[in-house]
Amino acid sequence: MRRSSLRAACAAAATAALAVAPHLAWSASAAANGGDAATCGSQSDSAGRCGQQASQDHLLLQLGSSSSGRLATAAAANSTAASAQHRGRRGPGDVSSGAGCHGMVDVKKDCGHNGCLVLATEMKGWSCDEYCHRSGRTCLSAWEEWENTCHSMMALRCDQTYGTTSDLLCRCSSEVVGLDLRSAGSDHWELVWSDEFDSDSVDRSKWSFVEGGGGFGNSELQHYTDRTENAHVHDGVLRITAQCEKYGHEYYTSAKLTTETTAVWGPGHRVEVRAKLPTGKGTWPAIWMLPRDDAYGDWPRSGELDIMEAVGCSQGKIYGTAHTDAYNHMHSSQAYNSQSLSLTEWHTYAIEWKENGVEWLVDGELYSSFAPSSHTSDKWPFDKQFYLILNLAVGGSWGGNCLSGWPSCSSGSEFGQPQVMEVDYARVYALRS
Repeated sequence: MRRSSLRAACAAAATAALAVAPHLAWSASAAANGGDAATCGSQSDSAGRCGQQASQDHLLLQLGSSSSGRLATAAAANSTAASAQHRGRRGPGDVSSGAGCHGMVDVKKDCGHNGCLVLATEMKGWSCDEYCHRSGRTCLSAWEEWENTCHSMMALRCDQTYGTTSDLLCRCSSEVVGLDLRSAGSDHWELVWSDEFDSDSVDRSKWSFVEGGGGFGNSELQHYTDRTENAHVHDGVLRITAQCEKYGHEYYTSAKLTTETTAVWGPGHRVEVRAKLPTGKGTWPAIWMLPRDDAYGDWPRSGELDIMEAVGCSQGKIYGTAHTDAYNHMHSSQAYNSQSLSLTEWHTYAIEWKENGVEWLVDGELYSSFAPSSHTSDKWPFDKQFYLILNLAVGGSWGGNCLSGWPSCSSGSEFGQPQVMEVDYARVYALRS
């Protein structure tokens, strides 16, 4: 059976199982993707050739994971993308490469763990300097590749292009330095919108609630409500609570707030949210943005910006991700990076969204950047207006990937007690150069 047919079959079987017995969890296993990887070693001949084999690494998210349900839910997410409230979404998975080498775009092959060494594609007329810049990194070395492999044919300068070739071997820094060092420190951000949560209830002039269940394209398990049991303001803090509770056809409740009907923003803005996150297995808190209008088509064609996502199955780690038609989990190509930190402490999560790219920060420190090779809509749908979303999902294709079933309502490490996402403030600034 072809992989696409297998994915569709798994998704259909999972959906049918949940329809018959919604109280039962489902899982589907997939074979891990394989493939050889080689890297240029430190020893090469005078022409820059090398042929040292390296151990297999994975810079990019692999769809063929052994985590339960991932193949099926990837297909399900794609098939349900047409609904604005059920857009297929799935976060990046953990990768085995060295720190800081995640989510680089336009990668044909991961070529090893010794720095961020990749076989980069779409390189006609481009240098490795320019390629590394797409993810906010600096180029360390460059080569012309040998027949679409991780072996080199000729050493190049980082700023050198090579004829009409479409692929180059590029070694980029693991450290993200940003998209435009020349403007560092010169930007002025002016506050244009905020909610300090200093009233005694959620401000309905700023936020609307998403209500309902159904999985939201990710096999999520919660039913969203607008009740104070799931979202309330107290002592200057918004508290979004996910808990075990039969409601409608679901067995968990939570809340999802958006500015879709009240406020939207585009390039030239900084969006930041100060929050504390729950860590129970099965939790999936997120601070993210979607377009008000699907100008380029259904998800992911019109884009998604994840300012922060975390899952209880990956303790102590947050992710910042851009999803587009060209860069998304269905192609194992989404642009993302991660940062390790204590999620139960207060942190400020932010993006700086400019005409040429997006940068992700936590507590003012840059950890990820994204700038595509072109600004066609398949790579850069982020020239439109997007709205802000705060939510706490339960389970799902990513949020529940470490569980053999649904989150336990008795286990202290899962949902033995309500799981709470706290938000101190949400602020939006406009760029004044």
